[in-house]
Amino acid sequence: MPARMRDMKEESDGTLLYYISCRGNAADEALSNAAAKEFHHRHMKALYERCRRICQGAGASADFAQDLAQAAFVKAAQRADAFTDGSDPSLQAKRTQAWLGKVAHNLLVDSLRNPKRPGPITGVQDEIPSEDYSDDELASLLCDGNQLPRSTETIHFVRAALPTLDERTRIVLIHTVLQRQHSPKGTYMYRGSAAALANRIGTTAENIRRIRRKGLAALATYVRRHSGKP
Repeated sequence: MPARMRDMKEESDGTLLYYISCRGNAADEALSNAAAKEFHHRHMKALYERCRRICQGAGASADFAQDLAQAAFVKAAQRADAFTDGSDPSLQAKRTQAWLGKVAHNLLVDSLRNPKRPGPITGVQDEIPSEDYSDDELASLLCDGNQLPRSTETIHFVRAALPTLDERTRIVLIHTVLQRQHSPKGTYMYRGSAAALANRIGTTAENIRRIRRKGLAALATYVRRHSGKP
């Protein structure tokens, strides 16, 4: 059976990490995505809870736990060759989560020691000029295949919907989607970037996430109403 057709639920954590690390090869992208989905399903909830405890113990904001968990997940994929499965399958989940916790702890320690140095969590605080992007390009980036499908029709409606949002929501949506392009696989916004944006509009990094979620939901509602699709 071809590797791309494997049932990921039957694979070990070590094998999943190896598949995830193969994402750079276009031929293995589907396999890598399936492995990442299964690995995320198995461990992200426990990793997030562990990151909350790590942040609390280090005196870092609990709001930082989500960013830390995402960064640790990406870092783990990059360090797939450093992980080996244990001999006892019944202990696999605990062993993997302990390893992920160590990865997260090291990332947090590094970010606290070097808060101004760009890294997997802090990122860069420089603003990315939205003027360098056309309306169609911004709408296309927002249609990431999650809440907003990647289709020509959706991009058209998202472009039309953006001016209907309040200014703060537009700023958050545009700048978060641009900053997320600089993170591994475009999956999250760096801590430093989020803090800089929050300071710019007079709010908190946690509220930036809330504004983004509500803004994406508003865009999705606009698309549904104008496309006639449920």
